Amino acid sequence: MELFDQLMNPNWKNIPMEHKLVLASSVVRYFVNPLLPVANIQPVYYQMGGIKTETFTVDINGAAFVFVPGHKEAVLGWDSGINGLDPLDISSDRKEMYLAIENCLKLSVQGAEFLHDDHWMKKKIGPIHNLEELEDLVNSQMSQLRTTEIPPLLVEVSPNYVGMTKVGDYAVINGKFEGQSDWFSIHEKDIHQALMPSATGSSVFADFPAHLVQNDSFFLRQNEDLDSYTVFAPCQTTYAEIRKQLEKDGMGLLSSNEWEYCCGASTRRLFRWGNQLHRNLFEPEDSHLYKKNMFGLEIANMGWGPELVEDGLLVKGGWISIQAENILEKLLPYATYYENHADALNEKQQEPLAPGYYCARRSIRIEM
Repeated sequence: MELFDQLMNPNWKNIPMEHKLVLASSVVRYFVNPLLPVANIQPVYYQMGGIKTETFTVDINGAAFVFVPGHKEAVLGWDSGINGLDPLDISSDRKEMYLAIENCLKLSVQGAEFLHDDHWMKKKIGPIHNLEELEDLVNSQMSQLRTTEIPPLLVEVSPNYVGMTKVGDYAVINGKFEGQSDWFSIHEKDIHQALMPSATGSSVFADFPAHLVQNDSFFLRQNEDLDSYTVFAPCQTTYAEIRKQLEKDGMGLLSSNEWEYCCGASTRRLFRWGNQLHRNLFEPEDSHLYKKNMFGLEIANMGWGPELVEDGLLVKGGWISIQAENILEKLLPYATYYENHADALNEKQQEPLAPGYYCARRSIRIEM
């Protein structure tokens, strides 16, 4: 069997892991830029929504990539409205869900914080009066139903904030910073003040915020240990500049088709985890909105905005629709086949992008 045939499903699924790792070495040898450091090829196993994937990860130039097997006839797009969703799940009467959402939003940065635009947060969207209107809304915001071939891919596991450069890590308890010390010396006082505005009273014992966006100076994202932050500094870039830089490294963005496949694995469901909208969706410990999907990708997740792709509207996914009143409408930007016309970049490829608002991930196509 030819190399490319083995890298396509369903063939890939039936290959023993020992042979998958042999194929992994071939993929890395022939398709990754030889000037980039490569390390740590590891077998991995992922599952979500009943879809299971046995594959491998590899570190390329210090970032984790995962192999996504190709598919000759991937069915993408959505025209089934709210079919498969429980009417109770999408009812506007579920007050406990809306309370859970409010609590969840505090744990993740939202797009308006990068735009510094309170009006955007408060903008009203017309109410949904019945299920028929909701069905029409869903279909109008999804990509067209289609069948296409997806090549095998090496895909960066986590996206990166566009226009944000990591400058280091900051430990709150001891004030230690590891990274660009010159940058930190300029912003140290502002960071300390933002994290601990008062050294007296109850604020000393208060939880540190999950994130902080400080004007145009820095963005802090809390790490899993809760006592340290990854620190980002804004920088100016455009869609065109990002594409050009990726091409220099022998990489690119995902296409719209590839993104949808990588997000939901060509399943006939609205969301990558299924069609269930339960309360635990907004509890970070259990939520699919924070988990890696069936390919091991952090994609269409809470805390990330529209992701750059190479065609179509040039973006896929988006921020949660805070202004929407219906639970399903709020979550549509996380749907696998969502079309984000509001943040499209077709006519803006040379314009500076708001730092942090968009995200991007690198990918490598395995093809002749």
